[in-house]
Amino acid sequence: MNFAELQPETLSSLTDEQYRALLAETVELAREDRRQNQLLFYRPASARAQEVHDSAARVVGVGGGNGSGKTDTMLGDGVMSATGGCPHSQRHRAGQKFRGPINCRVVVESLTTTLEPIILPKLMWWRWSGADSPGGERGHWGWVPKDCLIDGDWQRSWSSKLRLLRLLCRDPKNPEIILGDSTIQFMSKDMDATDFASGDFHLIGHDEPPHLAQWRENEARTMRVGGRILLAMTWPDDPSINVDWLYNEVYEVGRSGADPGVA
Repeated sequence: MNFAELQPETLSSLTDEQYRALLAETVELAREDRRQNQLLFYRPASARAQEVHDSAARVVGVGGGNGSGKTDTMLGDGVMSATGGCPHSQRHRAGQKFRGPINCRVVVESLTTTLEPIILPKLMWWRWSGADSPGGERGHWGWVPKDCLIDGDWQRSWSSKLRLLRLLCRDPKNPEIILGDSTIQFMSKDMDATDFASGDFHLIGHDEPPHLAQWRENEARTMRVGGRILLAMTWPDDPSINVDWLYNEVYEVGRSGADPGVA
């Protein structure tokens, strides 16, 4: 059935078979819309996770247990800022932290064991992450909308050599307007601190605490452009880990157990 040709006055004349076909097509369109635009359907893991999105602090800590959603909270906030996409759940803060096309950096634990198998699939619109079967309630498709990739193609947007993802940044008020390109650079905790010492970044996300020298370099990368830093972490139990600098550097740190958030 062609939706473009369907008129309100013709609905009453549809047969039962046509209604069933119309319903099936509607359901399929809704599923595909969610798959290609999962960011619009983003919902914070908790009320405390919402505080991360609402915060205008220069440094924000996202604390929580394993599987609590802290990484998705950080990635979701970053993709919103980089693409101009505004989820239905975030309409109340539309444009509050939007700066147009930005440069981002995400620091993961490892390029081999974390970036490829865990982080990148969370961004690929056709990849499912979650406990349920694809399309279920407990999970999500990749956060980057298909229409924010170069020509809608991941391969054209992603450079494995540079570990750089280019995204189209759209006007939140008129998504048809492309304002320019945003970039997300991926680095890892096992890289030397000197590798971090270049570039200006509007947003830097750490997936678990970095080494102090890496943190200092990333602080410097955000200073000139008034950037922000997000730190997603499970609070360390190892007493050999020095976390004093976290108290001094992170203005808002959540230690709420299972839920990601800020305090």
